[in-house]
Amino acid sequence: MAITIVAGQEAKITLTMLADGAPIPIALDAQVRVQLRSADGTSALFDPVLVTSDAPGANWAKGIVAVTINADMTATLPQPAVLLAIAGPGFIKRFQLNVESSTAPTRSALFIKDFAIDELRGDRLALMAQTFFPSVRLTDDFLWEKLLTAEAQIAGDAGLRVPLVPTRFFPDTPTDTEISALNGLPWAIDPGYEYEPDFFRADRFAFIVTRQKPIVDVLRVRFVYPTGVESSYEFPRPWIQFDRKYGHIRIVPTSATINAPIGAYALQALGAGRAIPFAIKVDYIAGLEDARKTYPQLVDVIKRMAVLKVIEDGFVAASGSISADGLSQSMSVDMQRYRDTIEMVLNGPKGSNGGLMAAIHGIRMMSMS
Repeated sequence: MAITIVAGQEAKITLTMLADGAPIPIALDAQVRVQLRSADGTSALFDPVLVTSDAPGANWAKGIVAVTINADMTATLPQPAVLLAIAGPGFIKRFQLNVESSTAPTRSALFIKDFAIDELRGDRLALMAQTFFPSVRLTDDFLWEKLLTAEAQIAGDAGLRVPLVPTRFFPDTPTDTEISALNGLPWAIDPGYEYEPDFFRADRFAFIVTRQKPIVDVLRVRFVYPTGVESSYEFPRPWIQFDRKYGHIRIVPTSATINAPIGAYALQALGAGRAIPFAIKVDYIAGLEDARKTYPQLVDVIKRMAVLKVIEDGFVAASGSISADGLSQSMSVDMQRYRDTIEMVLNGPKGSNGGLMAAIHGIRMMSMS
């Protein structure tokens, strides 16, 4: 379970120590220490400190430990998350703390947490919660986790396979200076493309298909030869033409002269028809621009997916007593219909080759007879 704290504000947290799902009683004279560590747990952010059994909210007999993190400490915590470790006699428990800024909102690619959770709870979950799990309290952090998971699934290989916001793709690991210059723009690595013998021949002259699309902008295209970075050639920017939707890049020379430091190995490869892996390196930006406005159904389908994940987490497998009154069967049917609705938004009706997938990527296959 993740706990949210605000940077620069005092945080008072009560946590229950559990073993096998049951509280761990703690002796009143025991020494219990608390430490803040990096999100992966590998480095300490502060020295461990003792906590007391008489702190407000603590009940060591029931395994409840109260921790106070002062404002000076929370102000220096790295965002978006840190790890809180509590160690006592015979146990050590770790908890994730989500660190939020009081000024910049916590957000994903498409959603601001504050707004999205209220919308999800009020518009999508109110009726379903009353029907399927009326006595269960769904925390904001739990709903946000499901929304993030749904967003990642829709964007990933199991969904649309597209960055939901413009994302900068580097062919190599960027420097700290390059990352700072992005001003918060997401980034990822897209390694170089293979130079093939027919790269400058036939009807595919200087043709590159990027792994990510739609393209927002192509910043540069380079040949990098195996002799090192100094043996490279960067195509002039006016030569770079591209099709945004399909991620097609073509090099169209606008002058007759090419000046490039070509080594002997490169000349042999270009002349003898050899392929060179990772020789073509492309720096570009790809992803959906203003997805909320262009594809409003995308936002809707992510929320639907999040609701489905909430219900699935609360769904108990059918037993004799539950299935006897038909509740289990009817719930399964409703969930399948919900999945079918999501699938239709993503891919259109069965056999239609449509939906968001076609709108973003174009028609993927056609049959002619």
